[in-house]
Amino acid sequence: MKILNFASDFKKVIFPCNITIGVFDGLHLGHRLILKKLKEKKGLSIVITFENHPLDILNPEIKIKTIYNLDEKLELLKSFDIDMVVLIKFSKKFASLSYLDFLKELKNRFAFKYLVVGDDVKIGKNQEGNKDKIKSLENVLDFKTEFIEKVKYENKVISSNWIRELIDEKNYSLVSKLLNKKVKKWQKINQLISLAE
Repeated sequence: MKILNFASDFKKVIFPCNITIGVFDGLHLGHRLILKKLKEKKGLSIVITFENHPLDILNPEIKIKTIYNLDEKLELLKSFDIDMVVLIKFSKKFASLSYLDFLKELKNRFAFKYLVVGDDVKIGKNQEGNKDKIKSLENVLDFKTEFIEKVKYENKVISSNWIRELIDEKNYSLVSKLLNKKVKKWQKINQLISLAE
């Protein structure tokens, strides 16, 4: 798996490729479905994600607890046989980029044919780039979008926020199911917190 920095100067990817965009904090069952659909497309699979959590910049008073750190996230993405990961350092400047300019920039750098994202996607300044607006750009920028429905567990939508709540509640059994992974990491962290208290 090749790892590139969005800010770095690299040559345009001219090979047939397909992309997805997201924070991918946790790589839970919903994220896994997006990656599976991405891999099913013909061409290179490219994940565009962030070095830091966007809320660190957009809402810094919310001290977001990441489920996985960057190294762990990259290791997990590697296990999905992703061809390339492009890291973006989320900043105020990046947050001011419109969804149109962002997608134009992505199209400039990657000759992508498919954009695979969750159907609640929101990209660009003020999160204005929703499903309808992205769909309206398909003919303009020459790509197709596959919107993936949210994955549910017992009628509740799986989200990173929910998983963070479950970790706080020490419900490791359910966390394990939603991440499809053993979760000894948070057990150890919470044991250390308990000892400190």
